[in-house]
Amino acid sequence: MSAGDSGRDRSVWRRLLRRDAMEEGDEELGFHLEMRMRDYMEDGMSRDEARQAAEKRMGDMAEVRRAMTHVAQAESRRERRREWIGEIRQDLRYAVRTLLRAPAFASVSIVTLAVGIGATVAIFSLVHAVLLAPLPYPQPDRLVRVWETSPQGDARNVVSSGNVVDWQQRARSFTVLGAHGSPYPMTLTGDGEATRVVAGVLQPKVTRALDIAPVLGRSFVERDGVDGNVALISHAIWTTRYGADPDILGRSAVLNEIPYAIVGVMPPEFDFPNDEVDFWLPLEDAALDPNQRTSHNYAVLARLAPGVSVERAQAEMAGIARQIAAEHPSHMTGWSARVVPLHEDITRNVDTLLWLLLGGVLVVLLITCGNLANLLLARAVTRAREMAVRGALGAGRGRILRQLLTESMVLAFFGGLGAVVLAPLLKGLLVSTAPPGVPLLGRAAIDGPVMGFAALTALGSSILFGLAPALRLSRSHIASSLRSGRDAGQSGHARLRGGLLIGQVSLSVMLLVGAGLFVRSFRALQSTELGFEPAGLIVMEVDLPSPRYPEIASQAAFYDRLVERVRALPGIVDATATSQPPGAASGMTFSFAIEGRIATNPSGREDDEALHAVSPGYFGVLGQRIVDGRGFDGRDGADGTPVVILNESLARKHFPDGDAVGHRIAFRVGETPWREIVGVVEDARLASPDVAPDPSIFIPFAQKTWTWLTWSSVVARAAPGIVPVQASSALRSALLELDSQLPPQSIQTVTSAFQANTAGRAFAMTLVTGFGLLALLLSVIGLYGLLSYSVARQSREIGVRIALGAGAADVLGQVLRRSLLLTLVGSLTGVVAAAGASGLIESLLYGVSAVDGATYAATVGLVLVVALGTSALPALRALRTDPLRALRTE
Repeated sequence: MSAGDSGRDRSVWRRLLRRDAMEEGDEELGFHLEMRMRDYMEDGMSRDEARQAAEKRMGDMAEVRRAMTHVAQAESRRERRREWIGEIRQDLRYAVRTLLRAPAFASVSIVTLAVGIGATVAIFSLVHAVLLAPLPYPQPDRLVRVWETSPQGDARNVVSSGNVVDWQQRARSFTVLGAHGSPYPMTLTGDGEATRVVAGVLQPKVTRALDIAPVLGRSFVERDGVDGNVALISHAIWTTRYGADPDILGRSAVLNEIPYAIVGVMPPEFDFPNDEVDFWLPLEDAALDPNQRTSHNYAVLARLAPGVSVERAQAEMAGIARQIAAEHPSHMTGWSARVVPLHEDITRNVDTLLWLLLGGVLVVLLITCGNLANLLLARAVTRAREMAVRGALGAGRGRILRQLLTESMVLAFFGGLGAVVLAPLLKGLLVSTAPPGVPLLGRAAIDGPVMGFAALTALGSSILFGLAPALRLSRSHIASSLRSGRDAGQSGHARLRGGLLIGQVSLSVMLLVGAGLFVRSFRALQSTELGFEPAGLIVMEVDLPSPRYPEIASQAAFYDRLVERVRALPGIVDATATSQPPGAASGMTFSFAIEGRIATNPSGREDDEALHAVSPGYFGVLGQRIVDGRGFDGRDGADGTPVVILNESLARKHFPDGDAVGHRIAFRVGETPWREIVGVVEDARLASPDVAPDPSIFIPFAQKTWTWLTWSSVVARAAPGIVPVQASSALRSALLELDSQLPPQSIQTVTSAFQANTAGRAFAMTLVTGFGLLALLLSVIGLYGLLSYSVARQSREIGVRIALGAGAADVLGQVLRRSLLLTLVGSLTGVVAAAGASGLIESLLYGVSAVDGATYAATVGLVLVVALGTSALPALRALRTDPLRALRTE
């Protein structure tokens, strides 16, 4: 008799004992009543009077009985709980003993689950940190970004200072609205070696909106920047540069040779607008020109007023934008405003990628569960007699089903424990290999919510892989199983296992199609014609401190000297300088007028286009071809005729007849000179291989008219065989020889910059390809197991066929047909599913359609070939079946 059956018998006895206890209680109550009645009757009362007096003395008999019933019911509930806990303990002990009797099965199952759940939890930790966890600010759901939308369709255009002022004066949907600039590198001097740091400029209103208190000192107030230069510093630089000095407040930090008094240290979680910022500097209100509408430089952060929704704020800002456009039609016609939740705005470039990766790893986990379900179904046949015996002894189907699910949960529990060990390692690997610029990734941790997800994943996995086998086995036919030792419903097992395999193949095909699309996309990216030669180019970014280089002439002279020094370095073939080096994600844009033309824009000027201020020889160093006119040379200095060069895209846009050379343009008519177009250069993908060439204007650095343009990057072409690290060290030395207090902002090769810019695509390709190959391997294992089991179970049938003269082709065909049928059905299902989900990855692809027929066909072909190879061993084993032995063993 099983433990479960004896427990059931004990339960019956306990219920009988509880009933007897209540009957005994009634007898005891009657005895006490009778004794009291006898006493009253001896005092001369009649029997009825004595009963009334006794019942009155003892109280309300119905209430007493109810109290007794309540006590009995409470005891019954406690007893049921004790029984339930006892049965669970029995099931757990039995499950552990059962698995210990099959160590190979248990080990493979636990390791497989640990890998599947661990990978899922690791990627979920990234998704949780970036997309699900709230931002580290009070009431983060009330924080929004407010962008301009341009007539050209840019939905997130930075904002002009005039619009910032108008928005602050007119908007009522926000408790506070403030502007900030993009973080930029500066040189920190004093208190040690000159160091590159990153600074962010923001209005005190921004710190009010974020509502984060410093760990030391105070935050910005409205007078900061007016009464003196002050700064907030990050917790990271406080601990690294200043040794966590508690007396840091009031100390001076010299940034680009301007001293700033440190007034506060921000907490570790404060990383606005990104985690690279070391210093925050105040942007005083007076710095915002209320009349400036043409220069768009600021991002805007706001906190919604109580009770105001994003939709209501959007409606108000759209109305304000219409008012501004009516007041300033020459500059603001066609412009509007857009309100976006801050969290959504921060994660807009990575949410699709992260959800895709989580979906991919969940698919792998589903395939893992399918494999385990097939293994359990195979074991179910061998355990049919065991279940039949338990049923014959009185165990109900529910009892058997619970026992089998308990075994699955024990497997999932130990698999989950392995996942808890594995997940932090995988999380660390993912974070270290993630593309640069993924926001909030530093918050990724295996914390409470992630552990809760791990527990739910383990529980869900146990149900997924355990329920179908448990249901099938709990329905075992008792008589036939006891008679033959196996389940009479073996055909049902085979259909179910075949269906599970089809599902596995289908999911594998989906992942492999995605992997194939990413591989083709990346190959297209690598083979893209760039329009210049990036190999061998090294970029050193420099920003001159304006106090020592206040004039255009001194700035241009410094960069000329620096370029000459770099050209003279051993191993350097040539060098130049540019305000926007290859690999830079963004740069300046300017609108302009063409002499003799009236633009269709209300402003009378053409659309904003990218502008590059470069040194002579720039196009030759990069390897760009001049297609018309000439490049910049010695004639194009500060005293020369003002000139510009257009790239092909801009020349075609405004001079479709090919006659751009000789025309003139101006950036500020009447304020800056007309500039003659002296050349047209071929288009080049200067930002990234996957970013089409922007229409661009190039001017000589020496002929710029803006003193604020103090930055430039030296671009040096190293000779073949020169190690980039050595060349980078030489470039740094050349800069410090000219100015010992001017460290480079960065030094890197153009190739590495392009790799960083396409790292997101490479990351997605690598992981999805890995998921796809792992899914294929799991499906192959499942197919092999199914066919091997099928051959073993059909050994008698195969032996009879061989004995009757069946040839090798017939036996092989029997096995291979089943394999190909299952694989083909799964592949076609997977292709349909992949095509249906193609829109989810369209934005992550480059140069290939999400429904690329060649990729789909190649994937199906690969899966079929692998399936044939996998089927070979079971098929050959079937061919070697000895008919006499098969007939004897059966």
